[in-house]
Amino acid sequence: MDMAWSNGYQTEVNYTYGYYRDLSPNYQRFCLLLNGVDCPSSQQSHHHCELGFGQGVSINIHAAGSDSIFWGTDFNPAHAAHADQLADYSHAQHYYFDDSFEELFNRSDLPQFDSISLHGIWSWISYENQLIILKFIRTYLKPNGIVYISYNCETGWAASMPVRELLYSHYKYASKSHSPVKNVQDALDFSEALLLKDPLLIKQNPLALSKLKSLKEKNPNYLIHEYFNKDWKCFSFQQIVRLFEEIKLSYAGTTDLLVHVEQINFSPEQTEFLNRIEHPILKEQCRDYFTAAQFRRDLYIRGKNILTPLQCKQRLREYYFVALRPVAAWPNTIQGILGEFNLIEEIYSEIGRIYVEEHYRAISIAELEQRLPDLSYEKILNALVVLCHCGYMQPCQHNQASESVLQRAHKLNTYLLEQSQFHRNYTVLVNPLTGMGIEMTQFEQLTYLCYFFKGLKTAEEVADYIQNVLDQLALFMFDENKNIVREREKSIARIRDSVSEYLNPEKLQIIKQLQLFNPEF
Repeated sequence: MDMAWSNGYQTEVNYTYGYYRDLSPNYQRFCLLLNGVDCPSSQQSHHHCELGFGQGVSINIHAAGSDSIFWGTDFNPAHAAHADQLADYSHAQHYYFDDSFEELFNRSDLPQFDSISLHGIWSWISYENQLIILKFIRTYLKPNGIVYISYNCETGWAASMPVRELLYSHYKYASKSHSPVKNVQDALDFSEALLLKDPLLIKQNPLALSKLKSLKEKNPNYLIHEYFNKDWKCFSFQQIVRLFEEIKLSYAGTTDLLVHVEQINFSPEQTEFLNRIEHPILKEQCRDYFTAAQFRRDLYIRGKNILTPLQCKQRLREYYFVALRPVAAWPNTIQGILGEFNLIEEIYSEIGRIYVEEHYRAISIAELEQRLPDLSYEKILNALVVLCHCGYMQPCQHNQASESVLQRAHKLNTYLLEQSQFHRNYTVLVNPLTGMGIEMTQFEQLTYLCYFFKGLKTAEEVADYIQNVLDQLALFMFDENKNIVREREKSIARIRDSVSEYLNPEKLQIIKQLQLFNPEF
C-alpha cells in the first residue's frame, strides 16, 4: 500500500469511535475560568477547528450541541467521510476536510479561529507536521484564542518507551499477515516472549512486562493508532511550553479537573515542596514528576489575562450545573494519586437534596449558596468540580438551550439511538444544555429508543426488544460470575433488571431536564 499521503501515520485500520469532552469549547472555557484565566464567552460567531478529528464523534457532538461553527480535518478519507455523515443528521454548520495539515494551512477559505484543538496527535506525527501545526496556529488563531493540546509525557512513559520500540520493530520488520490487527497481535506475542526470557532490561525496568500485558487487553484498532505509527514521541511539559511561547501562546491551565483537588494527589511534604517553587512552569513540570504523568491535557491562550480572585468567583457563581445521574448514584469516594478518599457526605448530600427538590433542573452556584447558607462557596465549588470530574455533572453553557441547538441535538441523538440496534460504536449522546456529550451504554441507548420512540413503556417490553437485538447481533448477557447466559429467559431477566434502573422515575426526570429528545413524552 502506498503510504506517502499518510506521512507514516497508520491509515490501514480506522480509529475507534471514542468521545472526548476535553475537545468541547464550553468545557475548555470552564477549565480556564477555574484557573483564573479570562477567555472569550460563548457566542454564535465562535469558529472552532479540530486537527485530526478521527471518526469525528467528538466534533459532531460539540457542533450539534452549540451554535458555533466547526471546522476540522483528518487526512484519513474514511474518517472524514464518517464525520461528514454524522453532521448530515444534525444539520450543524460544519466544514470537514480530508486535507493534510499542510493542505489545510494552504486553503484560502479559512476564517480566524476562536479555538483550535488537537487531541493526542502531537505524539504521533512527524516533526515536519508539528512545524506546520505551529505555523497554522500562529496564522489562524485569533488574539485571546484558545488552543487545547494533549500528548504523551516523558515522566510517565520513560520506562515503557523500550516496549513501544520493540513492538514497532517487530511490526515493521517481521509482519507477515495482510491483516494489520493480526500483525499487532504477533508483535505483542513476540515482545512478551522476549521479555519473559528475563533480559537485563526487565531487571532494570520491572514495569515493562506489566505494561506490555496491559496493552494486550486493549482494542487492536486503538493500539495501531496509538503505538504503531512511524513517529511516536514523548514530551516534557516545558518542551511544549517553549514551542508555544514562540508562537505567542501562554500556558493557561489543564482540562484535568483533579488538579483542583490537591490533597488527594500530593502529600503534605510534596505540597510544601511544590509551594516553595516560584516559577509556575518549573512548578508544573515538577508536579509531573510527583505524579509520573503519562498524558497531559493542556490549554494555551494567545494573550493571557488573569482575573482577580473576586472576578473569578463572581463569574463562577453565575455558572449553572446540571446532574447526569440520580443523587443516589453519586459516588462516595474519589480516586487520587495517593489512593481512595471518602467524600464529605454532609456537603454532597445537601447539594443532592437541592437537586432532588428542584427535579434535577440546572442550578447555579449562586443559588446553591443562597439555599445552603451553611456551605461556603469554596465547598460548593469543590464538590461540583469533583462531580464533574467523575462524570456525574456538567457545567452548562447556557441556562436554557436555544431552539436551534435543541433541534440539532434531537436529530443527532435520534440517529445515535437508532444505530444502537446495529453496533456499539456510539456510546454518547449530545447534551444541548452543556454543549458536551453524555456517556451512555448501548443498553441505555436501546432502552430510551424503546421508551421514547417505540412506545414500549414497561421494563418487560423493553427487555424483550433488547433481547431480540442481542440475538440478531449474536451477543450474550453475562451473569454475576461473568459467565455467558445462554438461556433466553434468564438473559431477559438480567436485561430487565438493568432496564428497570434506566427507567426509574428519577432517571427519567433527569432525561427530561437535559432535553435529550423531543419533548413529546
